[in-house]
Amino acid sequence: MVTTVIQREEAALGRKTKNNLLVYGRRKVGKTFLVKEFLEYDIYVLIKRGGGYHIEGGPLRTLDSYHQFQELLSAWLAEGKCVAIDEFQRLPKDFLDILQTLPTKGRLILTGSSFRLVKEVISPKSPVLGLFSELKISLLQPLDIFNGLNRMMEPTLAFELSTYLRDPWLVQYLDDGKISLEDVLFFSREAIQSLTGEVFLEEERRLSMVYEGIIRSLARGHWKLAEVANLLYSRKVLDKPDPHLVRPYLLNMEDMDLITRTKIYGKKEFMYRIRSPIMELGFLLDERYDFFSQNMPSKVLRKELSNIIPRQVERFTGEFFAQVYGGRYEYFYSPQMDIDFIITRGKNTLACGEVKWGKMPNIADIDLFLERTRHIKGDKIIFSKKIIKDDRVISLTPDNLVEWMASFEELG
Repeated sequence: MVTTVIQREEAALGRKTKNNLLVYGRRKVGKTFLVKEFLEYDIYVLIKRGGGYHIEGGPLRTLDSYHQFQELLSAWLAEGKCVAIDEFQRLPKDFLDILQTLPTKGRLILTGSSFRLVKEVISPKSPVLGLFSELKISLLQPLDIFNGLNRMMEPTLAFELSTYLRDPWLVQYLDDGKISLEDVLFFSREAIQSLTGEVFLEEERRLSMVYEGIIRSLARGHWKLAEVANLLYSRKVLDKPDPHLVRPYLLNMEDMDLITRTKIYGKKEFMYRIRSPIMELGFLLDERYDFFSQNMPSKVLRKELSNIIPRQVERFTGEFFAQVYGGRYEYFYSPQMDIDFIITRGKNTLACGEVKWGKMPNIADIDLFLERTRHIKGDKIIFSKKIIKDDRVISLTPDNLVEWMASFEELG
């Protein structure tokens, strides 16, 4: 099992506030781990899905009575204790009304997987509006996961695996720093499907053919609304290939942290993609090889991964440098070319870059990159596995990344 805890930025944010705290995010993004490992509390209560309460630090280990739970909670808060309630959305609907009547001497930390209920907590009509600081948890931040893995293995492998191990539930498969993407896929094949379904279960939705169709379309690389609608129509999921029918589903899935969108540089357009790279990879392989139902030959899987990994590393790299620069990751494409990542902040462009993960770039590649980006201001970055000796660009690799970031921070 994993012997190294990945430090995450959100933990420091959670420790800053002494107010009541609402920690929310979809299933398996590490909410419980963050609370139990990084935040201080006196009593921990898990609300079981089938009813009942598991308690750590209290007078009882288990509890079935909601009325008794209310009495204990009120007493704990009156004593000034900090109580962490995990998966609070499973409590009866009147819990939010009860919260405003509880003693204020203590502190509450709530975690929730239902974005619908979280919106109720922070909505203008909420009975507890303003009583909680909010902390949204998603995938591990690029810097957090890379810094963690970089201490356990050589930098190139650390950077590649960081793309996938941003899903906190996958870190458990690390064994003294030894893991391969093939192993991750083998262990998580069933979990990918189950986790997708659990997201909708927490939202009291069923994983309809439309939602799954969108996930499969994005996994295949069809991210434009018209492309998604056409695929769903061809599969008899939609009655007509109308992009407007797809948009509400995309907005719901974005709220649930199932998908994310990247702005297209210079356009009022976004590229939609699956938030979790391992989920994207699993559904793509299932589209091509029925991966969820049968084993793939190792030779075929390795060949597929060699083609898919560079594209997913490319997107991770864009998010990585957005975090380093404190900006936003954008993408550019046209029928003639694309630019792997562009980092902006407000109206300013800070950097742009080309990711060469599958093969080493040559002089012609650099000439082409500089020609394509001649109209873009900021740093010009080539990110690859080995250093390139060319003063016209900033050549970065996983090996020199930490040193460069240190000098970058010193320059301000």
